Amino acid sequence: MIGALATPTLADMIKFDGVTAQGGPTAQVFPVFIAQEKGFYADEGLDVTLNYSKGSSDAARQLVAGNADWGIFSSAAAMQATQRGFPLKAVMQIYYPDSFDIVVPEDSEVKSMADMAGKTIGLSDLAGGEVPMTRASIITSGLKEGSDVSLVVAGEGDPTTVRSFTEGRIQAYAGAKRDILLIPAQGIPVRSITPEAVSAFPGDALSVRAETFEKDPELLVKFVRATLKGWAWGMANPDATFELLKTKYAAATLGDNPVAAEFWALVQTYYTAPESVTQHGTFLPAAWETYMTFLQEGEGEQKALAGPVDLSTLLTDEIVAKAWDGLDIEMVKSQ
Repeated sequence: MIGALATPTLADMIKFDGVTAQGGPTAQVFPVFIAQEKGFYADEGLDVTLNYSKGSSDAARQLVAGNADWGIFSSAAAMQATQRGFPLKAVMQIYYPDSFDIVVPEDSEVKSMADMAGKTIGLSDLAGGEVPMTRASIITSGLKEGSDVSLVVAGEGDPTTVRSFTEGRIQAYAGAKRDILLIPAQGIPVRSITPEAVSAFPGDALSVRAETFEKDPELLVKFVRATLKGWAWGMANPDATFELLKTKYAAATLGDNPVAAEFWALVQTYYTAPESVTQHGTFLPAAWETYMTFLQEGEGEQKALAGPVDLSTLLTDEIVAKAWDGLDIEMVKSQ
């Protein structure tokens, strides 16, 4: 179990509140929870609160509006906000693979996205984080949204999604991998048809307003260092972390959920960086570049970006590099 909390004087703490794309507590942001529970933020003089939102777009809006000091949301939302005139700085890659997927029933005749011509894909929300990924998958497969492939709302991997499949309303489902785990548990085994190029899109990042980055980078170093400690401790102590997530942070997809263990195992893959990454949290600009290219394709509302974003300005490894400097990660794992 998690050890006792540190007891710093609250009057001396700096409030540094954030928002995540998630709608409630979930294993996907376990480094924040662990950093809170183990006192890593308190050690840095920070009083951190995590708030929730209706998805990546909403979380980005909350950040640019000044309702939060930092945000964890999709790379697409970070690029979109920047292009719309709200300069952000992405200072840490939170998890590396995209957390969305497109699946079909295991026995479906559909073998790839190219086979989806004349068919319908279900989504959790037409403004959800899976939408840019789904549209990129349609485009890269040589299809067009509307004339070839339709998109409809079909639940969040819940009974609504299952009924949509069994009644023939949808032939594929795109959503968070967390939600997709629920579908086989309800009697419909599934398999992925997400194109390989799309499955390499980057996952969520930690972003702040550019003014925050310029005004107090040392504050960001403290926050990122504590968050890295939360990541390292959680990955090194998966059983204790899972126990915490099932109890205190059980509101979203854990608790007594039959796929809780499977979801926790999936989340750990999100936080396992490619071998080319020597310091966890640094960016893979090529993955962002690829995603940005896809986001500029399509027509009308299908085109998520009107043009390119200067990734050299948006992405920075400066904060993560400073946070790693002198960090004894092995000691953190054993605390």
